[in-house]
Order: sequence, then C-alpha cells, then structure tokens
Amino acid sequence: MKPWIGWACAAMALGACAMTRAGAETPDGSVPTVDGERAASIDKVFESLLSDYGLHAAGAGVIRNGELVWTGFYGEESPGEPASADTLFNVASITKTVAAETMLRLAAEGRLDLDESMARYWVDPDIAEDPRHEALTARMALTHVTGFPNWRFFLEDGTLQFISPPGEAFGYSGEGFDYAMRYAEEKTGVSFDQLVREEVFEPAGMKDARFSVDETAFDHIARPASTQGEFYGYYCRPNGWCREPGDYSAADDMVTTVRDHAAFLISVMKADGYGAELAEDRDRIQSVRDENPAVDCAAAPAGFCPQQQGYGLGWEVLDYGDFKLVGHGGSDWSEMALAYFYSGSKDGVIVFVNAPQTEAVMAMPEAIAALDPDSPMLSRYLQWRAEAASRKNQEE
Repeated sequence: MKPWIGWACAAMALGACAMTRAGAETPDGSVPTVDGERAASIDKVFESLLSDYGLHAAGAGVIRNGELVWTGFYGEESPGEPASADTLFNVASITKTVAAETMLRLAAEGRLDLDESMARYWVDPDIAEDPRHEALTARMALTHVTGFPNWRFFLEDGTLQFISPPGEAFGYSGEGFDYAMRYAEEKTGVSFDQLVREEVFEPAGMKDARFSVDETAFDHIARPASTQGEFYGYYCRPNGWCREPGDYSAADDMVTTVRDHAAFLISVMKADGYGAELAEDRDRIQSVRDENPAVDCAAAPAGFCPQQQGYGLGWEVLDYGDFKLVGHGGSDWSEMALAYFYSGSKDGVIVFVNAPQTEAVMAMPEAIAALDPDSPMLSRYLQWRAEAASRKNQEE
C-alpha cells in the first residue's frame, strides 16, 4: 500500500495537487471522450486503487451528451463473485436526489406543494409543541434550511429539535428529507417507496435499483465490510444497528447499479416528469453551503472557483455562468459515491466505491480524476484525503 503521507496535500496546497489536464485553466463543463486507449488507462487506475487502498469493489460510468458511453467494474461484489454491471452499490446520501426528484414530479402533478406548510399533513411529535413547525415546507427540506440537525441521534437527548429557525440558515439535514417524505406520504396516502418506483424508477427504466430494504436483492449488493473484512450484515452498521426488511429513508441507503443510476441522471438532465421551468428552479441555488463547500476557493486551482455554489432543490449546484455542475455525493462507514452532470454538455460522471470510509476517501480523488480530469469536485475530495491521511499518521 502507498504511504498515507505520500498522498496528503496540505489544504492550502490543493492547487498544486489537482489532477487536471495539462494547460487547463478552468472547468469547461464537459467530460473527455472515452476511446479504447483512455478506457484502458481508466481500468489501470481503478485496478491500482483496489490494490493500493484495499477497496472491495468499485463501479464507474461516463455519460456524454446524455448517453451512457462507458462503464467499468472492479473488485468483488462478494468473496469470489466479481463486480459487474448487475452489482448494486449502496450510494448513501445520493438517495436524497432520488427522493427530491420524486417530490418534484409529485409537485408537477399537483399532488404536493413545495411551498405549503407541511404541518397540515405531518408534524413530528418531538416538535409538536414548538410553533415553528408551522413554517416548515418541502422546499426548506430540499434546500437544507429546515433548522434541523443532520440526525436527531446526534443530539444529546436524541429527540428532534430546531437548532436554528426554519428558513434562516443552511444546515445539511437527513432529518429534513425524512420529514418531507412523511409529508408526501400523508398527503398522497401512498408509501414513499411506491412513489419512488412510480415516479422515478419505472419511467427511467431503473429495473434493479432498490429504495427500500429488499432481501431478494442481497445476492447482488456489494458486500459492506470493515478493513479487516468483518461483515455485519447488509444495511447494518458496526454498532449492531440494522435496517429491517421493507425499511427506507429519503436520505440514505438506496442501492443501485451504475447502469440504473446513469438512466436516472439522464432523466434528470431531460427534466422528465416536470419540464424546463421546474428544472430551472431545481438548478437555482437557493441556499449557500458555507460549511464544507464543494469548492474551497482559497485552496482550489486558479479559475476553478464557481460564481456561486450551494443547494438547489435536492441537488448540490456549482454555477460557473456558462454551465452548472449538478450532483451529489454520499458516504457512510463502508461506502462512498459521487454522481454529477454538467447542465450544458449533458456530460456526467458516476463513481461508486465499496470500501471502509477511510480507504474510500483516499482513493476517490484518483478515481474522479481518471474520469473527469478537470472536475471541480476534486478540490473537496483532495481536502478530505489530506485530512484522512493526517488522522492516520497521528494514529500511527
């Protein structure tokens, strides 16, 4: 394995570490063509990442002009079973984008309203006595301004509460997405799992993706395991907590193939189910992510700072003026994922990694750079890798 310190770029020196194409001065909103020579080069990078960092499996895809033009699969889905086009990867918080797209389609059909008070249909018992719950809307949830923590179990008493007034400040929140999910269920009278299938999976032709825990899919899910190879069960954490069959969240734990997720991204590019006006609203930055922005403009290469960055409706957006990068990442103890597209070219990138979080974050910058050398997202992942390397060196 490569020395951890060898890959640690100090945060202020990220520009020197960026893996961009020679002579690139700024992102151009496109992904390079994948010909035979380049495909072989990408394969070599991923095969090296598996051996260098001990990744269990990886899947990747490149979209050009709204079409999936290349996929690659590496490592093992489970011991003795190679990863393939049928491998289902847990994509963690990328789940939020599928939940958001479901709500956008429901809004276009008039089955819910992004700007009405959700309190008429759903109020979490933990905040029922706090009058601020009346202000909550689905738009606030999709743009991460509900005022909720990421998860209630992070708070000392484990109950849901406002940590800032609704609508006033950005605060990344899985709770907000689950809150909006419950609102959608109560208003439509349909389970959100079914709504996802009807509004997103079936129209996009996503035949293998699973929003809820489905035991029949376990044979193809990339097996989550620790650095030592310990397997705690599918949808399980090392602390012993597991999702039950049929359980789901609007914020986490969807499993999907590279092929299905490419179909999803392409459907989003086309604004399937809602059209141009709502797509423009989707891609309009409505909350600014001050904490841990996608591009640290003080550290990124010159010219890579977007004019504006933050969240649209369920999606992270980097606005470069001539084009926007629209996407989302996901990470948990045993996986890391990134999927995005450029609004102008309709090019996109998918990277799914099945590995413990530390190993995954070490590998992600090279994986992203192999597919999209000028990716604006490299800045964030290089910084995360530097931080992970620093922690590892301190432990040793």
